[in-house]
Amino acid sequence: MPAFQQLNEDLDNEIVILGINRAESAAKQNEFFDNVLDVKITYILLSDPTDSVAKSYGVQVMPTTYFLNEEGVITNKKLGELTVREMKILVSESANMDVADIAPRRQVSGDEVKLDVLSGAVLSKDVIVLTSNGVKHIVPLDRIFSGGPGKDGIPSIDRPKFITASEADRFLNDDDLVLGIAMDGVAKAYPRKIMVWHEIANDEINGVPVVITYCPLCYTGTAYIRIIEGEATEFGVSGKLYNSDLVMYDRKTDTYWSQILGQGIVGELAGYELTRLPLETLEWGDWKRLYPDTLVLSQDTGFARSYGRDPYSFYYSSPGLMFPVENDDGRLFSKTLVYGVNFNGIAKAYPEDEIRNIRILNDEVGGEELLILWHPEKNVVSIYSRTIAQEVLEFELLDGKLFDVQTGSEWNFNGVAIGGELSGEDLQVVVAPAHFWFAWAAFNPGTLLFIRP
Repeated sequence: MPAFQQLNEDLDNEIVILGINRAESAAKQNEFFDNVLDVKITYILLSDPTDSVAKSYGVQVMPTTYFLNEEGVITNKKLGELTVREMKILVSESANMDVADIAPRRQVSGDEVKLDVLSGAVLSKDVIVLTSNGVKHIVPLDRIFSGGPGKDGIPSIDRPKFITASEADRFLNDDDLVLGIAMDGVAKAYPRKIMVWHEIANDEINGVPVVITYCPLCYTGTAYIRIIEGEATEFGVSGKLYNSDLVMYDRKTDTYWSQILGQGIVGELAGYELTRLPLETLEWGDWKRLYPDTLVLSQDTGFARSYGRDPYSFYYSSPGLMFPVENDDGRLFSKTLVYGVNFNGIAKAYPEDEIRNIRILNDEVGGEELLILWHPEKNVVSIYSRTIAQEVLEFELLDGKLFDVQTGSEWNFNGVAIGGELSGEDLQVVVAPAHFWFAWAAFNPGTLLFIRP
């Protein structure tokens, strides 16, 4: 809100800003303005106590910002926090104004690192970018290894085709794994038996360019918005590995990106981060039950591959790794599945089996209050922030149902209050994909590890 206020002051009489407050009473809003927010808001604030606007627009990520032109046509949509500078660039695009007139670009002088981005990928805070022989990098260059196939030797899927769930049943068994994403009212599933041969799918969901990735060496599926400097950009498989994890490259700047970090590690955009989206790895039977209208990536990829055979089947249960990692942590079996979070430099991993057994955990990591759940409908671990309007909630399971202790409101396992005083509120999702333990520990040396007492 302070960023929007600054934008309103900088572009007074040139734009209209409408802030829409979701599913809260006027009393809650006023309490926030009077006791929490230390900036006076002068742009227009609208109240939507029934959350009808967010529901009609399919809002799933907070905040979500829409940019409209003078005709009221949506010209852009951005998920997550935006800086004033990024907003000005997007406003200029919506109004067909000269970018230089509204938000001049700042240049990088020498090896000085500054934020220089139109939209999409942004420079990470406090990142240290090194330069060796004219090459920018944030990881040691000698720790990047060849995985065998050369650049694009593992071909990305750049023109994905999709089929219905009933059509997918012809080649998918209920226990086959899929990478699932539900966004803006659209659900898509990417079968692992296809992704294991391609590792990257460049796709769009409701006009939002996304890249879906899977690293079979780490068991890690990730999804990112594939926008770099305001343009949709395709990603490909570089043929390189860092910490035994897929290294992607973008076809705009040829920068190498870590699949797990979603961060440029070598090249022009070293230190930049992509916007991460929730992506889950779960069984096909569970996904189609929850999303019967899901679209499914077709085997018609344009490539001849044995999609019924997993070339890594021998690897998943073996203790050995195929490539070196920087940090070897022997506290768990290397291929144990964990879900990890990292807040303010504090990392913590939650083994899947531990959470499956205890079902629910209220925890705090790096100052962030978290709810870690075993999702009984998806059979995966789900993690949420348990702070609502500056209040930290504690949750408990009673007869298989989820309630918060403070108000007694009932919640579903997707983090939405379905009854009681907080009905209509929803918890913010923490994107925490499953990893093999070795991969999480390699990227997060010294990580905390949850083990039941």
